[in-house]
Amino acid sequence: MKPIETDIINIVIAGTAGQGVITLKRLIEFAAQKSDVERVFGSEMHGLAQREGAITSHTRYQKKIFKDERRNLQSPLICYGDADLYICLEPVETLRRGIFASQKTTFVLNEYDIPGVMITADLEAYPQLDKIVEILKEYSNNVHTINATKICLNKLNSNLMVNIFMLGYAIPTGKIPFIDVGHYEEVIKDWLRDPDINIKALHLGIDEGKKVNYS
Repeated sequence: MKPIETDIINIVIAGTAGQGVITLKRLIEFAAQKSDVERVFGSEMHGLAQREGAITSHTRYQKKIFKDERRNLQSPLICYGDADLYICLEPVETLRRGIFASQKTTFVLNEYDIPGVMITADLEAYPQLDKIVEILKEYSNNVHTINATKICLNKLNSNLMVNIFMLGYAIPTGKIPFIDVGHYEEVIKDWLRDPDINIKALHLGIDEGKKVNYS
């Protein structure tokens, strides 16, 4: 169902520390403000994960607010089962945050895995991607994966902009409504280093996302 301007949009961004989870969260929020979204809240982790440790952020916004304040966005945290979209920069991190998913959720996953300490120490086994997708489909059939890291390395000679690529890949889902692509570009130019290559990554992701049959 197409969202309306008074709907509250809920986005979970999950990955590992160093992948740009917080950068992506703020990019969406700043672009929403430029798109005249009336209320934008978010929650992010700081200093809670070592490099390649688990990290997650919430972004919530409401294009138009009601006169009745009780009907408006009030909290930066998403309620269990209320996420509209998961942008996942590392596959298994999606499972760690599954509590926020439900039938209405769309998942977009980067297929490239970053094994944690327990896995590199041979104390645990990393689940196969097919198994991760199988588990996620118990929440929703809208699970879409792409090897964003490989594409960025092949097309851009760097994997530093995988987060921006995954944002572009998520845009065609329709689950980040009311934000103009041009406003993402403006924020990238204002806040990120190497804006040209990041904008290229954004549009590369959008082009890949348009190939997907999002339902």
